[in-house]
Amino acid sequence: MPRDATPTKKRILAAAVAEFAEHGISGARIDRIATRAEANKRAIYDHFGDKRELFGIVLADQLDRLAGEVELHADRIPEFVGELFDYCAAHPELVRLVQWEALSLPANQAPNHARRSASYQVKVDAIAEAQRRGHVDPGLDPRRILLLLIGMAEWTLYVPQLATMIAGEPTNTPEQRADHRAFLVALAQQLLQPRDHPES
Repeated sequence: MPRDATPTKKRILAAAVAEFAEHGISGARIDRIATRAEANKRAIYDHFGDKRELFGIVLADQLDRLAGEVELHADRIPEFVGELFDYCAAHPELVRLVQWEALSLPANQAPNHARRSASYQVKVDAIAEAQRRGHVDPGLDPRRILLLLIGMAEWTLYVPQLATMIAGEPTNTPEQRADHRAFLVALAQQLLQPRDHPES
């Protein structure tokens, strides 16, 4: 969204986040977004296009916020998992938006596909750089490492019912989340550290 966005546009975007997070693309209604935003339906179409375009704008804005808060650096790969977990735990609406995207759209029709792919490639490149510096096992595919790290950070937030069944208690308390975060960072460190490969 442009930096000089009007208060009306900001209200519409905030209302759309709540609506799409709750109802998904198919279930969301522009009239409910208009009511939440105290805006005219026509203004929504004029500023953001149709419902699918609006969902793409909403998701892009939420992902941009994530990218501005959580970065993957070559010398801090394990810490990325903890920081990503923290952010997603604090922003459940982003988790739900990504879930709705997966349920509603084919992978190659995801909003802003090319731009987001390029953003992930930057992270893959950072992992490859970490491998060159000796921080990460060079025998591992950096693309699969990124998938693993994201999955580790977000999985219990996507399926809290499964996490609770396995843990035997709620996993969303501050104490449980702190313990899980520490576990994720330590596990990432152990999984990715370079290993000596004895000659056969």
